[in-house]
Amino acid sequence: MPTSRREVAVKSTQHAPESVFIRQRLTLASLTAALLAWGAAPALAEVSVIADSHGRPVRTLVVGESRGAQRLYWSPVRRGVDSRFLLNPGGDRMGDGAPIVGVQPGTRQPWVIWAAGDGHDLEIAFATWSQDRWDGPRRVDRSDNNFDDLNPRLAFDSHGRPVVAWWRKEPVPRIYLSVYRDGAWAVPLAISDATIPSWLPSVRIQGSQAVVTFHTSRGQTVLYQELSEVATRRYGNGPLDGPVPPPDAFPSDGDDGEERGKTRSCSPTCSDFGSQKPIDRHGD
Repeated sequence: MPTSRREVAVKSTQHAPESVFIRQRLTLASLTAALLAWGAAPALAEVSVIADSHGRPVRTLVVGESRGAQRLYWSPVRRGVDSRFLLNPGGDRMGDGAPIVGVQPGTRQPWVIWAAGDGHDLEIAFATWSQDRWDGPRRVDRSDNNFDDLNPRLAFDSHGRPVVAWWRKEPVPRIYLSVYRDGAWAVPLAISDATIPSWLPSVRIQGSQAVVTFHTSRGQTVLYQELSEVATRRYGNGPLDGPVPPPDAFPSDGDDGEERGKTRSCSPTCSDFGSQKPIDRHGD
């Protein structure tokens, strides 16, 4: 993604002491007024794509804002933006966590993962930009569990396939890993010791291995996992559990009960997340 650049021009001037004192008072008054105005303004955030005239993504915009102890990520900021470009606009109401954005090597296709509330607990969700719209959100792990899935991290292997690591808040917290291969996520593989509490992973790729670093009750641990062992077990592609199509593959009419070209959204409901109700906790 193109990086932004900020250029600041600095001028050297001299002022009399009285002038400096007056300018300081005016600056302080302006700053106070700005802070008061900000305190009265609605807190907003946004995750969206800025696309060119052909619908190709130019950059992924992530704008967050804090209001007290609450951190917002998903509520739309810009007015008049086509809903196709907005991802998960109801996420803040659902208690969704921070978005992690990655750009697929070669295709420059955006992928986003996050901890998403389903009204009961937090699940790892993902979405990708396909053609001229967001495709998602959907679950990485399509099986159900009663524990929060938290703090996902994203990398891409040597073939450009997404790799996701996260931790699950089980009685003994564990680290999980999954790989997106041939249009499907592998069944998540628990890679940390079942007897040692583990959390907060990071992931990078080294050759054919995922290098996952995470915290444990005994200190920091680095684990090397062969990706081929993760990607051998995958969910089926049946009508009830079929995952998102491969990158840039347009779904057929009526896929998942939605019309072609219509933006998928889990606000307020989504077939992947069932009947959603707001929850008041974040996964990050």
